[in-house]
Amino acid sequence: MKYLLLVLVFLSLLDARIYRDNTKQVVLDDVTKLMWIDDISVIKNLMDHYEAEEYCNNLSFLNFSDWRLADIDEFETIVFKKNVRTNVNSAFKYNVPDGYWASTAHWRTLWYNADYMHFVSGTPYYDNRKTKKYVRCVRNY
Repeated sequence: MKYLLLVLVFLSLLDARIYRDNTKQVVLDDVTKLMWIDDISVIKNLMDHYEAEEYCNNLSFLNFSDWRLADIDEFETIVFKKNVRTNVNSAFKYNVPDGYWASTAHWRTLWYNADYMHFVSGTPYYDNRKTKKYVRCVRNY
């Protein structure tokens, strides 16, 4: 019985939920069915929210053209607070401990502010849409 339990635990570890595909430079999440871009661009591209939306919506990467900004709930699925350097799941190779734009702009501020995930703390916030933040595009697969 003890060996069966050990085998089951080992097999569950093999069934990765979030994992990196190095050949494609993406991270895949089998639970949420999201594909995240994880190449050097995600630590180099600083844009305001308007530019970030346009960038992701017009992006063609790996022959897919349905990229978009993630919503804040999707970003929360990749937060991993035990990674003290960047608070992002360790499957991600490229990440800065700073803000990444999310898709939602707030009507209560007349769309002046939008959500972003702050990976210094792994906490969502909102900011002026003209502020420069990093961009990580996502798509459903």
